Amino acid sequence: MVGQKIGGVNVFGGGLALYDKVGNKRVIVGAVGVSGDTSCADHRIGWRVRNLLGLDHLAGVNGVATAARPDNIIFDIAPNVNGGTGISAGGFGHPHCTAADGDPSTLPAVQP
Repeated sequence: MVGQKIGGVNVFGGGLALYDKVGNKRVIVGAVGVSGDTSCADHRIGWRVRNLLGLDHLAGVNGVATAARPDNIIFDIAPNVNGGTGISAGGFGHPHCTAADGDPSTLPAVQP
């Protein structure tokens, strides 16, 4: 890689934006990153940390999960008919989590 540019994006669960509420607007004020377990567990721990900080004011923010959990992990990977790894319909899909990672429906709903 000497003399060449590094490119691409490597995305792991556990990194979440922190949202505060200023008047009627939701404002990104930072981020939290958690790492040390599976991507799914990291994401769920980060979610709870953000909630405990009171910086999860993102109800109504556009997302692909649900209104209560708009920035949850996207599970849209389908098998690749040509072989190899699966294909994410939206481009940001994540492999399904194991039961040991916890149930995402138990995460606290985001605040308005």
